[in-house]
Amino acid sequence: MTEYQLFLFLHIVCVILWLGAGTTLGVLWLHPDPGLRERIGALGEWLGPRLFAPAALGALAFGIVLVHEGGHTFHPLWVKLGLGAFAASFLLNAAVRAPLLRRLRAEPRRSARVLASLALFELALLYATVADMALKPTGTDAAFLGSVSAVLAGLATNVLLRLRATPTGTTEE
Repeated sequence: MTEYQLFLFLHIVCVILWLGAGTTLGVLWLHPDPGLRERIGALGEWLGPRLFAPAALGALAFGIVLVHEGGHTFHPLWVKLGLGAFAASFLLNAAVRAPLLRRLRAEPRRSARVLASLALFELALLYATVADMALKPTGTDAAFLGSVSAVLAGLATNVLLRLRATPTGTTEE
């Protein structure tokens, strides 16, 4: 096994942990038990510093090492998209999800729905990043880039609509 293969394996493991845990929480949201759905936010909050953050940082670190060890540069579009996705996920969690959790704690139903739509957006972003890493698109891959952009724009709109849909003090059924 070469060093590159080891780093690739570790990068993939980190991505599997990050994306797998997020996907599992997303699937649990579909469970018919409302009590379980209400606990998903707390579970995600607990997993954040214990699984999501270390896995995300590992994916970033090993990805950077792979660019260096693999003789790549940071100029190809697929590398820039991967780094951009990490940055977007980081900002989404640090600048949006964490403050939103604090603000919406008094409104658990609204909070759960907004956070679920936010999680769906982030999962789509991460799955798009996996496709980016596998397909390594260039600027001429308009179908791939357009499709991913349209899906992410639609999901981002969903998050914004959910944020604005229910005024404070009312409930959403």
